[in-house]
Amino acid sequence: MRIGYGLLLCFLFAVMGCGSTSSAGKVIAVQGFGNIDAALIDTIKNTIEELYEFDRVVVLEPKDLPKTAFVNVKSPRYRADTLLRILKREMPDSIDYVIGILNKDISTTKRDALGNILKPENKYTDWGIFGLAYRPGPSCVLSTFRIKSASKSKFIERMKKVCMHEIGHNLGLKHCDKHPKCVMRDAAETIKTVDQVDLKLCAYCLSQVN
Repeated sequence: MRIGYGLLLCFLFAVMGCGSTSSAGKVIAVQGFGNIDAALIDTIKNTIEELYEFDRVVVLEPKDLPKTAFVNVKSPRYRADTLLRILKREMPDSIDYVIGILNKDISTTKRDALGNILKPENKYTDWGIFGLAYRPGPSCVLSTFRIKSASKSKFIERMKKVCMHEIGHNLGLKHCDKHPKCVMRDAAETIKTVDQVDLKLCAYCLSQVN
């Protein structure tokens, strides 16, 4: 999610194609970082099992947050793009996809379609986000930092939506302009969009991953 959902890395990283694929028969792992609540990890695991058709969802042993991902440009944060690379590099051979979960703030550099940093650069060079994913690719990451709410149920709902959205990008889905309630809708830099979408793919997006 761009401050919301993840910056699509398809052309910026230029390491994979951009077609959609299916979760059927694949294995996805949930990787907790730092002192993330085990109950949240279980919620993510259950959400993936309910909403996608992965053959198995496994939970990996928690890891310390990598120091190489830490930055302190505007505030203490962890670079989401660095976390994606680490998750991809360290995922077990038996795993097809991995989603990282942490409760610290994460950021990335927000760019236009040509790869240029958006203006003003001091705003977008280190841009706080909810989650980030390769599209398509094996890893995604989400942070609970920017989706907190006084309502526990709203917080859990937001976390499930960000999770489903980022995994959708891993499976090749773009931001959806077919249906305003699709969970793949671009958040357009506001948490309000996350609250407005449904916890499901629209019929078009669903057809792309089935």
